[in-house]
Amino acid sequence: MIYLFGILLLLLPQLNAKNVLVEELTKGWSLRESGSTDELGHESKVNLTFHGIDTVAKIWLNGEFLGETNNMFVRYSYAVGNILRRSPDLNQLEIELLSPLAVANARAKELEDKGISAPPSCPQSQGDVECHRNMLRKMQMSFGGEWNPAALSSGIWKPVTLEYYTVAILRDVDVAINRNSTHWIMDCRAVLSTADSEYFHAQLVVYSSELLDEPFVVEKSLNYASPHLEFQVDIPKERVKLWWPNGYGSQQLYPVLFRLKTYRNKDEPSLSSRTDSQKLLRIGFRTIKLVEDKDDRGRTFYFRVNDHPIFMKGANYVPAQTLPELSAETETVQHLLKSAQLANMNMIRVWGGGLYESDTFYSLADSYGLLVWQDMTFARATYPIDDELMASMGLEAVQNAQRLAYHASLALIVTNNEIELYLVKNRTDFGEDAMRLENEYKLLFVGNLCAELNIISRNDFNPRPGPMISTPSLGILESGKELAKDPQSPDYGDVHFYEDEQDSTSQVIYPPARFISEFGYASLPMRSSWQRVLGENQTEENLAALIRQRQHNSRGFIPILMEIAYQLPFKIHAWDDNIDEFIYFSQVVQAMNTKAAFELFRSRRGDYQTMGALVWQLNDVWIAPTWSFIDFYGNYKLAFYWAKEFLAPTSIITFYNESGDHLKITVTRENYIETPDVQLYNIHINTYLWNDIFSKKVIARAIGLRSSSLDELTIPLESVLYEDHTKEEIFLEILLKDNDEIVAQNYFYPVPIKHIVGIKDPELRLEVVGIDCNSVKTPYSNSFSLRITVKYPALFVYLELIHPEYASLRHTFSMNGFIQTVPRQNIYLDFEINSKCLTLKSSDIAVKTMNQYLQ
Repeated sequence: MIYLFGILLLLLPQLNAKNVLVEELTKGWSLRESGSTDELGHESKVNLTFHGIDTVAKIWLNGEFLGETNNMFVRYSYAVGNILRRSPDLNQLEIELLSPLAVANARAKELEDKGISAPPSCPQSQGDVECHRNMLRKMQMSFGGEWNPAALSSGIWKPVTLEYYTVAILRDVDVAINRNSTHWIMDCRAVLSTADSEYFHAQLVVYSSELLDEPFVVEKSLNYASPHLEFQVDIPKERVKLWWPNGYGSQQLYPVLFRLKTYRNKDEPSLSSRTDSQKLLRIGFRTIKLVEDKDDRGRTFYFRVNDHPIFMKGANYVPAQTLPELSAETETVQHLLKSAQLANMNMIRVWGGGLYESDTFYSLADSYGLLVWQDMTFARATYPIDDELMASMGLEAVQNAQRLAYHASLALIVTNNEIELYLVKNRTDFGEDAMRLENEYKLLFVGNLCAELNIISRNDFNPRPGPMISTPSLGILESGKELAKDPQSPDYGDVHFYEDEQDSTSQVIYPPARFISEFGYASLPMRSSWQRVLGENQTEENLAALIRQRQHNSRGFIPILMEIAYQLPFKIHAWDDNIDEFIYFSQVVQAMNTKAAFELFRSRRGDYQTMGALVWQLNDVWIAPTWSFIDFYGNYKLAFYWAKEFLAPTSIITFYNESGDHLKITVTRENYIETPDVQLYNIHINTYLWNDIFSKKVIARAIGLRSSSLDELTIPLESVLYEDHTKEEIFLEILLKDNDEIVAQNYFYPVPIKHIVGIKDPELRLEVVGIDCNSVKTPYSNSFSLRITVKYPALFVYLELIHPEYASLRHTFSMNGFIQTVPRQNIYLDFEINSKCLTLKSSDIAVKTMNQYLQ
């Protein structure tokens, strides 16, 4: 198998002319195997396989027309053995790429001429967008939207392979995991590809030194019309260590090699098969189930992994780059998923407006214990259907399901994002078209795609949940022949929640939903990221103009400013005169709101009332005001730093009950221990005044907590007040201790931050301590200690590296946006680069605190 990495990036916003790529991509092709210099015989097969073409193209090889492509999510393979010429210099591959915008517009006009509508015509956005995204099987976000630019790429976005074989090749292996009382069972389906039209014989050998004492061999005669092998491999339970989601155990993965040989008939010797086709998979042994049991208000909606109920904490993932061919860049994907793991997340939702991600993505998710909620790439639109499109979309479902199914991380496949909600909310506006659009929806997603996804199901057991038709929805069991009256019902399934007109730190605005698969709050990236975009034009006027230009939310900055106004002392009418403050305040309020929401959801997990929350969104595709935790350059926002604490497996959560004038303290322990235990903890509530670094009062309580449980206690607010000081003058530090060890820490502010009374200038001083570059050798450990001293409590200490050269280097702080209640605090600043020695001084670190805005 020879790989051709020909990549063409064409941004075609308004081109009507055809675009032609003619390259002698076959120069250097080697048509050799097993050392032979000339094996291209009349009985040999050669496939030219395009693993991804974006999107509408026509293909010729040596003047022979091979076919057309119309779906960037489908693999196209052509038998070219009779077309290829023996000399590589004589082969010419020609690919004609059509403008996606021109094709989308033309298809929309064809429908309009027939009197058929397929709404919406354009994405919602304050910025530039392109229309008719639902006319193409192309990454939907390419057309622009509320958080991303329009970038209509075209070209070869995945590898092109020349596959030389005799009879058949191994394309995919779906391994479903089951177990009985004595064994784990690998239920395997090997999918073969052949251009033959005859029955043939296959020998598949399974190797795994850790699981099998000797190779497992399958031999069978196959029908060329349905070339696949089904078999089971039994593994004794004692040889297997379980795979667990992040925070619940290790992520044990076992290498398993599947090696295929194929023959014209069973009696041929093995030497006659010159094709050795193989797949190496890393298999995790786990069971997973989506539990939808009836209860007193509807149905539960939660995942059980290895028979253990797990609260899902995570984020929505968008492609790492606007251009799809760059989305699989290993270093970027690894940084993003490793960051999610470090933030104590255990689930990632691959959003339906993007891609089926790369093999690298899912392998890393396996390694990091991040369960994957996989949307198919259909988002908030109606999709026209005809026989050709239905066949293409069905093939898309089959190919991608077969590629992804074996991964231990795959938790759920959902056929679309927000389409059922879109149809229900806009039924009146659709008028006479409403019934047709709903029928087409059911035909495509229920009748076609759900049926095609059965390719990865089993008759005797359910290896993985789903498919689920839409998100949000009433789940799987409540989905019927008709659309839900309210897909956002909190009593079933999952909901998407966005609220930016009320104080999002308040409990009362959040629905008691079973699972929140989308919610979030926007903020601005740090100044140094904006400066990288501006380059040399770094004036405040240019910066303000860039921020405005990249705000694509249809409501502009109103949601961010309103959220700030509820809690923080920022002058909302003058953000462009105070850009640094606006960045700081936007990140603080994003962190506060996200923390409040996650903590509330986690406090409701008793009796499976709420069992998961996925924030929108983990990452970003450009520097802009968006909902991301991590900006496009990989820098962490404050919400990410805070997430390490508020998503920790053992946490202590505090809310104020206004009607009872008391504090509700919840301790949650989310882990798995094989032998159940009761852990004894001490809760310490320290009362501080804003004008004193030392606590004035402490209340202690004892609590016992089992594994994977939570408990609550109530504390009257008046009991934590100090002398005659009001609640505006105090704040609380809440500690959960195991003997003297701090297990969890949290802070509670009885009033909105803007109403704090008595806060003082903390007189903060920062000292940077690093390595001596004269006494060390490469590779350099570029880690710095930031010694921060204060005389009074410092609220939301914000650190930003502003060194003109180093700010663009990937770096992280050990903490950021924190409250400092000790005279001296050490924060660590680590750089990824180790090829040169870095030096820093205190002036290279910009520092802000909320104190300076409250005096």
